[in-house]
Amino acid sequence: MSVTSSPEVEDLALPLPHDAASTPLSARRARTRARLMAAALSVFAERGVIGASVEEICEAAGFTRGAFYSNFADKDALVLALIEQGVAEEYAAAEEAVAQLKAQDRTLPPTESVALVLGRLNLGGRTDRTSLLAQQELLLYAARVPALREPYRAFVDACRAQVHALVVDALDYAQLDFTLPVEVALDLLMAAHDHMHQTALFTGEVDPGPMQALIMNLTRPRADSHVRRSSEVF
Repeated sequence: MSVTSSPEVEDLALPLPHDAASTPLSARRARTRARLMAAALSVFAERGVIGASVEEICEAAGFTRGAFYSNFADKDALVLALIEQGVAEEYAAAEEAVAQLKAQDRTLPPTESVALVLGRLNLGGRTDRTSLLAQQELLLYAARVPALREPYRAFVDACRAQVHALVVDALDYAQLDFTLPVEVALDLLMAAHDHMHQTALFTGEVDPGPMQALIMNLTRPRADSHVRRSSEVF
């Protein structure tokens, strides 16, 4: 996962108290911030968010405490920034997958469409063990700290609305409909996505097979899709 995100996702960013991210960053400061965030992911994966200190994060990144506090108000602000980054990168990967699907010179069969989108999504996000462990730690920490619960939920809800629109767009292009209400289908897909990553912590591999099977059972061709496909042939 990269630190940058698409313009659509940047609109969802939450202001962090006294956070330097609220002002434009110089190239040097952006690199410093990126190194601190990358180091934090490694430290959090190894020690957990509660067990990790600012000093350990700074040491892993090769910076002083001053560099940390010029970019983040405290560890809570860093956690929110990492959560925001992770969700933004998931969205960016899905957006890229849909764009790639639309770039095809023909309308793909539903099974191939699903395989293409899932393949791009899995390649677009971090699926190494360290990153997966860190994401679980970030979620648990946000759940434990009362001050982080509402900002976390607000950001995820806003991003979910963007993903909702993206999924609907992809279904329109693939000429598919959900067999359940969209919100229910999204809940099931998000749960399957989380399960896929949690399983990977123990197996060492991300297996999109169950997710693909779920999508194929949650969707059906639109009634007029056969007519459209036939007309495209001629």
